[in-house]
Amino acid sequence: MVEALAGQAQSHAAPVFIIGGARTGSEMLKTMLSKSIELDFVDELFLHCPRWLHKDLWTNVVETAGDPVTADAVDLVVELIFSGRPYGWVFTVADQKFDRATLREWLTGSDITPQRLLSALMASHKQLTAKRGFGAKFPMHYGYTDRLLAWYPDCKLIHTTRDPRAVYASQANKYLIADASRLRNNWIRFKHFVHINIQITWTAAIHARYCRHPNYKLVRYEDVVENPRATIQDLCNFLEIDYVDRMLSPEQYGSSYESKLGNTGISKSSLDAWRKKASPLTTALIWATHPIARRQLGYVKP
Repeated sequence: MVEALAGQAQSHAAPVFIIGGARTGSEMLKTMLSKSIELDFVDELFLHCPRWLHKDLWTNVVETAGDPVTADAVDLVVELIFSGRPYGWVFTVADQKFDRATLREWLTGSDITPQRLLSALMASHKQLTAKRGFGAKFPMHYGYTDRLLAWYPDCKLIHTTRDPRAVYASQANKYLIADASRLRNNWIRFKHFVHINIQITWTAAIHARYCRHPNYKLVRYEDVVENPRATIQDLCNFLEIDYVDRMLSPEQYGSSYESKLGNTGISKSSLDAWRKKASPLTTALIWATHPIARRQLGYVKP
């Protein structure tokens, strides 16, 4: 079945994976590209994640079905996917996002591996959209990008990134607790300060590793917002799909800065909102600590 999915890709387009760190505009980009009649994207699956983040999908599978996950564990794995237990929003609405029969078909016949599970989930999601192209947004933590390339050598990688100061402000603001003590919220801010310093270092390292790969493309959040038409047209050329104007009118699901539910289009309000949501000292420290990483990712102007 994995080979069959690869065969489908060769007849139309290679699998497309959106990778990157949190709060880098990946959801907006996925929504825009999903306006294509050709490409289907499954939402975040958290197949593999560092243990210090949260329990990933494969850990849930192994705990449920044993290790190795043998062919006779298909029913257990399928029921897990539709149980709502795995981490991630998509699993809370699995009945709407995956075709159960297709998932079972793809997992039947031999031992279940992480690659087979990812292929099965993408296929069962694509079954409901009737699109030919397929892929996933953040199928696993971006630190495991090498596995995606090993599993799908012809896949295309879209690496989303954003000004680290904006990422910090967005992430920290998202998790602040309105009625919590100042000490508690300062602890939350500190954790995300540490996280963004890890994220920008890791992101720059991945970009340095793959920037010359023909199937890799870095997409900066700021470029999408400031010059959406040219950026998305260029991305469509990279993906070998047709650009359509409706890609510039994505649904806005909201952000950590403001509620946008029900709106469409691209708002520039988030470009500088971080300046009001994070202390100047914190953002200055983030900016000053990573000069090499920033330059690698194209962030040179303060």
